[in-house]
Amino acid sequence: MNPETGKFDDNELARFQTDKDVIEVSEHFLVHEKTPTLTLVLSYRDQPGGARGSPDAARRDWRAELDESCKRVYDELRLWRSRKAKREGMPPYLILNNRELAELAMKRPAGFAELREIEGIGEAKSGRWGEEILAVLAGLAAGARDAVKPAAGPVASGAVPDVCRDGSAPAPPENAGEG
Repeated sequence: MNPETGKFDDNELARFQTDKDVIEVSEHFLVHEKTPTLTLVLSYRDQPGGARGSPDAARRDWRAELDESCKRVYDELRLWRSRKAKREGMPPYLILNNRELAELAMKRPAGFAELREIEGIGEAKSGRWGEEILAVLAGLAAGARDAVKPAAGPVASGAVPDVCRDGSAPAPPENAGEG
C-alpha cells in the first residue's frame, strides 16, 4: 500500500491481466512490518492468439466508443460491478474489465451461451456472476420497452432510439421510473 495515498497500486496487475482470462482469484490481506499488504493469487489462462492489445489497452476509454444508448447500459453494468466488488472485497476489474462491460453493452446477451461468447467471460465468470449480469441486462431491456412509446409524427426530443448501433435494444432513458 502506498502510505501517501492510502491505496494499493494495481497498475502492474492491470497490465498483467490484459492478455489473460482470469479463472479464479484468491486474496490475502495482511500487515507486515506495520505495512498493510494485499496479496492476490490468480488462476488464469492466456487468451488465444496472445495479447488483446498493448498495456495501454487496459487504460483505454471503452465508454467513449459507445453511442448514448449503449453508454447507459455500460454505466448500469459498471454500477453493478462496483457494488458487487465492494461486497466481495475485490477489485472491480477482476469481476469484469471495462472492455467486457463495453462488449456487454453492445451485444446485450440474453443467455449464458451468448454471455460466454464475449471474450474474457468464460465458465468461471458466467458461473459466478452470469445470472446477475443477465438480470441487469434483462431489467434494462424491459425498462426500455416500457419507456419507448410509438410517436405519432417526428420523434420527440430526448426520445430513446429504437436500436443501438449494433442493432440491440436501447437502455431506458436516465429519468425512466422517476416521479
